[in-house]
Amino acid sequence: MVTTPAGTAAGNPAPPVAAFAALGDETRWAVLEALAGADPVGGTAPAGGTALADSTAPADADDRAGLTASALAARLPVTRQAIAKHLAVLEAAGLVESWVVGRERRYRALGAELTALGRRLERIGDAWEARLGRIAGIAEQLERG
Repeated sequence: MVTTPAGTAAGNPAPPVAAFAALGDETRWAVLEALAGADPVGGTAPAGGTALADSTAPADADDRAGLTASALAARLPVTRQAIAKHLAVLEAAGLVESWVVGRERRYRALGAELTALGRRLERIGDAWEARLGRIAGIAEQLERG
């Protein structure tokens, strides 16, 4: 079963404040980058199912194998227990999802949520660029007299 981030309804992203708070830690950034760079599962999904046999895997699990906390700890200079805590924060912020495959819990970054967050930042940046452009135009008019 895919877990729903704490405080969110299925399909509704967590508030951006929660995402930015979660991303305020360098280790969580590294965890997220490691998850985003996880290799896709090779091969194709069997007819009528996903590449993962476990029915608790996300519907599109054939696109991403996900990583366990142990696999992440092997890639980063952090203990498995610390990684698990960071993953919990990222999942609560709606940036990561998890599911169980056998005895393992696997995690992956939620690209759509990260993209939506990036777009919000881009809109804010565009608004500031427009303001600065207007200020520059006013300054040029004042210089010309």
